[in-house]
Amino acid sequence: MFSLLQVLSLILAIATTSLASPGLLIRGSPTAIIDEARGLTNAERFQRGLPPLAPRALYNPTRVRRDSLPSSSPTIVAKIAVSYKDTGAAVGYMRGASVNTESFATIFSFRNPSSVSDLVELNDYSSGQHYVFAAYTDGYYVGPSSDDSLILTTSPLSTPAGSPQEPDYTKGPTQYSESTVWSIDPSTGVVEAYWVNQDGSRDQVYFLASTTQIGVSTSTSLAFTGDVAAYKAQYSSSSRTYNEVTLTVTFS
Repeated sequence: MFSLLQVLSLILAIATTSLASPGLLIRGSPTAIIDEARGLTNAERFQRGLPPLAPRALYNPTRVRRDSLPSSSPTIVAKIAVSYKDTGAAVGYMRGASVNTESFATIFSFRNPSSVSDLVELNDYSSGQHYVFAAYTDGYYVGPSSDDSLILTTSPLSTPAGSPQEPDYTKGPTQYSESTVWSIDPSTGVVEAYWVNQDGSRDQVYFLASTTQIGVSTSTSLAFTGDVAAYKAQYSSSSRTYNEVTLTVTFS
């Protein structure tokens, strides 16, 4: 049982605490205190001994943000982020045909497309050369049921959209390349690519992250093929795995 003196001492302690915290007045119920704390700035909350407000939105650095392309810019200059297609988790950034950190990412430039079907050339901003898909044989087929893949390289060679590969004599040995192969969605920045075969058929080129594990060392590069399942069945091994990825233009 509490004595009268103990009860009076407890009431005095509560009253002293309330006076030391201006603005947090006891108005008959805890709800009144909560209601008064709403609408305060973080600075005001700190002055009253309250924790900061919870953020309205949380940024997840493990996922790639998708932004629309600026419609007023005739030429876009940006990096390209790489993320796993199934989970959306970030892998890194394109550095040519490899994947690296943002600090070492390639800076790309391209004509601002009018629509997702408006194919463009993807250029190296520093050199001005085009990122082309290439093969070492003419009439190279990429598409369903083929485990063949394409080389991604830079070249001054420029080919029009919808045309099959042309010889690139700036390379030794000669490569057969196509440059206007890139589809970039103006509303999301998602990048796709298409290869025109010798018979005129056009097939989508899929992007794979090729991860190689040697001891404790891991490296990731990009592979480009027309049939993901066929390519993985042919080239996957205990030390090398392939996962389909999405490429997205980013302005970070």
